[in-house]
Amino acid sequence: MDLVLRALYVPGGKILLPKPYYYSYPYNVQFAHLEIDYYELIDGKIVLEELKKKLPDARAILINSPSNPTGTLQDREVLKEIEKMAEELDIYVIADNVYRELVYVGEFYQLAGKKVISIDSFSKTYGMCGYRVGYLHSYDQQLVDKIVEIKTHASMNTNVLAQEMALAALKSPRDYIDHHLQIWSERRDMIYNGMKEMGLDLWQPEGAFYVFPKIENANKAINELYYKYQLIAYDGAWFGEPDRVRFSYALDVEKIQEGLKRLKLYLAEK
Repeated sequence: MDLVLRALYVPGGKILLPKPYYYSYPYNVQFAHLEIDYYELIDGKIVLEELKKKLPDARAILINSPSNPTGTLQDREVLKEIEKMAEELDIYVIADNVYRELVYVGEFYQLAGKKVISIDSFSKTYGMCGYRVGYLHSYDQQLVDKIVEIKTHASMNTNVLAQEMALAALKSPRDYIDHHLQIWSERRDMIYNGMKEMGLDLWQPEGAFYVFPKIENANKAINELYYKYQLIAYDGAWFGEPDRVRFSYALDVEKIQEGLKRLKLYLAEK
């Protein structure tokens, strides 16, 4: 993502980010000396009519589907319309696809076209976060060459051991992914149903491994949950949504169950 944004730099260039957003996106854009504008998601979904007003002024739009932090999957027809508009307006679409294999409802749609830059990673599908291996695809050869040039002078190369691990991961059978997807789905249902039973306002995740419920005084809540209940959650303000809290279910079932007990106790005592 960092390399792509730096390669896209033009004076006054504006990047459209979803809101809520992954908390590093605004920093990535600022570090690339680009300007930020946001398009609001409603219950985690893109609203085309609002987006159409902002697209003509953009250098690029970033789409994260499935999303961190919302867990939502964008609708195929909406994404197709964005492809079409991007071609007509000659703007780039940055598709952050790192959760594309973790989809529970519907099907992942791969954005495509001359202006689409697809970014992916081994971190989520294969549990390789610490190895920091990612890749991208674009039909724009000039842009790809520029990205490679920046990479070459910024960090030389990706760790060779990490590359070997990534190559081994690519050789794993499809049923490895399918098996783990079933595990993720069961954990999703457990945490979602548990929070709904507590009366929390949240939508059921369609992908990734996060829930994003509304919680009163979210900033105070995450501090109390951590210091009094030893429960880790992320302040929604980090994602541009200050009235929500992000929880992850990238945990063993026993820890999710225990976490739900502690959250229920917190809600009962506050």
